[in-house]
Amino acid sequence: MDKRLVGKWYNEDMGETINIFDESPLRMKMSFSSSGYYNYEPNCVYEKDGYLCYEINDEYYRMVYHVQYVDGGLEGFYVQHGKKTPIKYVKLDDVPEDAPYKYVPIEIYVPNTDKTRIEILKQYAEYDRSIEYGVGNEFVLGGDVPQILEKYDYAEYINGLDNTKDELVLRLLDFTCDHFGHNGSGGMGSGKTITDIIEFCEKNDHKSNCRGLSILLASLLRLNGIKAQHITCMPYEDPFEDCHVVVDCLLPSGKRIMLDPTFRLYLKDKTGEVVSLPRLRELLLADQPIFENSTADYNGTGFDKEYHRNYMIKNTFRFARCTLNKEGVDGRTGDSRYIELIPRGYPTDKFSESRRAEFVYNDVEFWRL
Repeated sequence: MDKRLVGKWYNEDMGETINIFDESPLRMKMSFSSSGYYNYEPNCVYEKDGYLCYEINDEYYRMVYHVQYVDGGLEGFYVQHGKKTPIKYVKLDDVPEDAPYKYVPIEIYVPNTDKTRIEILKQYAEYDRSIEYGVGNEFVLGGDVPQILEKYDYAEYINGLDNTKDELVLRLLDFTCDHFGHNGSGGMGSGKTITDIIEFCEKNDHKSNCRGLSILLASLLRLNGIKAQHITCMPYEDPFEDCHVVVDCLLPSGKRIMLDPTFRLYLKDKTGEVVSLPRLRELLLADQPIFENSTADYNGTGFDKEYHRNYMIKNTFRFARCTLNKEGVDGRTGDSRYIELIPRGYPTDKFSESRRAEFVYNDVEFWRL
């Protein structure tokens, strides 16, 4: 490794700090002032074609960085969705900071604006229902129960329940959260099936990121004949270092509910009705109270209601989903598109043409089951 890369570096445009250590194999830590992640380790770090390369985010939103030493600074580019964006860092210190990972509450203000998160959400509250895009939403239900579930007493959780009972949905949330926790920097592996995700968790302290947990829960629900899909919840800014993934589920009773396995969570409004993801956005916009289930919890540390509300104010700006909800599917495949719901008036010039081709502005069509 080029020893000149060692140290603490900063990129003002993205509010991003990187620490590069004089070690073999290569090691580095990243901090993002916009999302509150400090001393986060990238998915991987390696050298290629004269560049120091490192990657963050899940597969579809992955940012692949390439930097090299140029005239006292670091210069290069990152690639996301096939788009190459220049990037530069200035050196803050010759000695990298080797502090432990931490997370602090999200910034109230949207990066590079003078608006708060709730102000920007209210500015772009509306959708455009004047156009029908013809996007589908297919669910493949049922199937064989993977053998790996036997190790976790899966049958005991659903014993005596069928897909006519709302309780089955909550028992599957319990199953997921009783056995598997959250690690936002730990990834989920490359596989997308129930077996793939559980095997990844078994090798990683029985934890996965929010996408892995939500894909697992949605897959278990569909296995039991219940319509469910994982939804990516994104902020205003793009690119972003942090988003959230939850489950959108149609209860057997016909009501719609958001399930968040990261926090063993579902929500109710002031009338006691369960809250769906689109309804949550409406309640946040209206500054209405929202109530969590009594068992809500993050990795055994309890549930911070104010933090979660602010987190979802940040991450209910845009949404994305597959058009085919099937075991092993996440993102674009031969049979599935990956569409994004965009509020009316949101500037999209910065996005590639191929990305814009998957944008829809009609919320009714996006949320259709």
